Amino acid sequence: MPYDEEDMSSIVKKSILNLNLPYEIEYAILNLEDEELLKSQQDFFGFLTNRKNDNLITSLESDDINSRVFAQNVLEDAKSIIVILFPYLTDEHSKNGNLSMYCMGMDYHISVKDMLCEIVKYIKNFHKDADFYIQSDTGTLNERFFAFYSGVGRLGINSMIFSDIYGSYVNIGLIVTDLFLDEKKYEKKYCDQCMACVKSCPGGAVNGDFTINSYRCASYITQKKGELNEQEQGIIKKSKKIFGCDVCQNVCHFNNNVKTIPKNCDIIKTIKNEDIDELSNKKFKEKYISRAFNFRGKSVIKRNLDILKDD
Repeated sequence: MPYDEEDMSSIVKKSILNLNLPYEIEYAILNLEDEELLKSQQDFFGFLTNRKNDNLITSLESDDINSRVFAQNVLEDAKSIIVILFPYLTDEHSKNGNLSMYCMGMDYHISVKDMLCEIVKYIKNFHKDADFYIQSDTGTLNERFFAFYSGVGRLGINSMIFSDIYGSYVNIGLIVTDLFLDEKKYEKKYCDQCMACVKSCPGGAVNGDFTINSYRCASYITQKKGELNEQEQGIIKKSKKIFGCDVCQNVCHFNNNVKTIPKNCDIIKTIKNEDIDELSNKKFKEKYISRAFNFRGKSVIKRNLDILKDD
C-alpha cells in the first residue's frame, strides 16, 4: 500500500483538523504489532477473564473477552489504532438535573460515529483501498484500555478516563486500520487516589483498586431492565438520577475548572413524569431519538422516575 503521497502522521492530524471543531481534540496512535502492547493486551485479557469467572460481567458488556481486548481481530491485517477523546461538557450542563451529564446533549453514539466517519473519509482521499473499523461504545473493543495504554487519558480509581483538558467528560472513539501509522503515544497516567469517589459512590461500587463492581453502580442499575430490588432502588435514590450517575465525577478534583465546548443541540437536564406519561414507547423513542437514554425505552425511565418520586 503506497505511503508516499503524504506523511501518514500528518494525514491523521489533518483529518481531525478537517472536522473544523471549535475546540481541541486529543488523540493517540498505537502500533498493533508492538510487543509491549501485545503483552499488555494479554495481561488485560487475564484481568477480564477473572472478572468473567467471578460473574462481574454485566448484561451491558460483551462476555466475549477475546473480542474486547484484541483490536487485531476486528479487522483483517489490522496494523494501527487511533484513539480519540471527544469532549461533551457545555456551559449549559448542570449537576442538578436528574439525567447524567453525558446524556443531556446529543447521543454520542451518533455524534462521535459521525466524526469518526468523517476522519476515515478524509484519510481515504489518500489511501482509497485502506480498510477501517470504527467504534464508540457500541462495539466489541474495550475503549478505556486503549485510551489508558496510549496515555491520551488518565485512569481514575473509579475506572474512568480523564482528559488533561476536559476531565472525565469525554467519549472515546476508536479507528482500527490496516494502514501502518506512525505511533503517537504518551506516558501512562493514573489519578492520585484521593479516594473521594470511593467514599462518595452511592452503591459503594468503587473498589479503590481502579476497578468497580458494576452491579452496585448506579449508572448500571438505572439502565437495568425489569424490577429492581430494595437495595438497587436505594442506590438510585442516593444518586438522584433516572439515567446514569455523576457522583464520582462531581467529587473528583481532576474535573475542577475543565474546559467546556459549544453545545451541539438543546441540553435536556431533567425529565419529569408529565413529559412522558402520555407517550407510547414508540412516541418516546421518536421524541428522544437523539439522546443516549433512548435505547432503553420509556419503561425504564418511568420506573426510575417513580422510584425517585417515592423518595
